[in-house]
Amino acid sequence: MSLRIRGVEIQSFEAEFKRPFVTALGRKTSSPNVGVLLALSDGSQGYGEASASLALAHLSAERLARALSETGHWARGQEASCPGALVERTWERLSQLSPAAAAFECALLSACAASLSLSLRTWLGGALQELETDITLSAWNADATFAAAREARAEGCRRFKIKVVGRPAEDLARVRAVRRACPKARVILDGNQSLTADSALRLVDSCLKELPVALLEQPLPKDSLSKMPALARRCPVPIALDESVSAPEDALRAADLGACGAINIKVAKSGLARSLRIAAVARAA
Repeated sequence: MSLRIRGVEIQSFEAEFKRPFVTALGRKTSSPNVGVLLALSDGSQGYGEASASLALAHLSAERLARALSETGHWARGQEASCPGALVERTWERLSQLSPAAAAFECALLSACAASLSLSLRTWLGGALQELETDITLSAWNADATFAAAREARAEGCRRFKIKVVGRPAEDLARVRAVRRACPKARVILDGNQSLTADSALRLVDSCLKELPVALLEQPLPKDSLSKMPALARRCPVPIALDESVSAPEDALRAADLGACGAINIKVAKSGLARSLRIAAVARAA
């Protein structure tokens, strides 16, 4: 039976944060988001969502909404029984607007899964019933970091991703605040491209005296991949890449160079299908 896209609805809204979100790349108190509701000819529906970028001005909510509206008009009536080709064409159309492409892909694939009476998780082969995650602590002052970490600990969290900004005293104060709130915490340090190789090594050495550090994430600018292997060899904890890897070919290059020990895979920057391929590269390496 033919399965086609019947309609696409776009809705923009503002998601307010409980606390300001602060990184080395900027600060925001809410997220302008764009929701995508996609309906298929059999009545099945799927949902996806795009968030405006803190660091990339061209990824505004207005531009994402406009691009998704145009993509919805283009997609109406198209065959969706085998969605892989349609997903690739969507990424070709929206190659410079990855959150929009990912949102449309999520809506399409979740609708296709629903048409088979499956959840998207089951359709993708998910086996786990539960997992332990970390919670991100923004680049707040020490008091605000302590309060947020204590609240998270009360809810059962023991893993924290701490945003660092390349100012040693401030960064170390945040780590110490987490230690006071949760003495058995395990942390990830996320530089968001704000560090140098030397400052990254000094930061890790200082933080290891306070708490176990699981990863140092994206310490150098995203275009500095060639400099990552030397840092990875010297760093006492694994390097994770985020902004440097948005496509499978980026992951392959990072693996070939020995640039990292982990990759932070985000559906919003890579989409579902490409995220799975990035994970396959990581496993193979």
